[in-house]
Amino acid sequence: MSVYLITYDLNDPGQDYSDLHDAIESYGDFCHILESCWLVDTDDSVSDVRDELKTHIDNNDELFVFKKSGVWATTFSDNCTDWLHDH
Repeated sequence: MSVYLITYDLNDPGQDYSDLHDAIESYGDFCHILESCWLVDTDDSVSDVRDELKTHIDNNDELFVFKKSGVWATTFSDNCTDWLHDH
């Protein structure tokens, strides 16, 4: 399994994030670390994650999916830090 960082900008005001959030949460093992930044642990490839999530955003929105390396530093809450240590 791989951990991916997912971040996005929804560029039109008043957009509804719920479909995108539901799609991210559907990976099952996730951590919502910042306003528009999530971590997911999945067997899917980085391009598969991108392709699935881009169906939940508009053409002018931006999406970034990045595979996490073993090195990181954070000031996150214990809950998110624990999640990162576990994955």
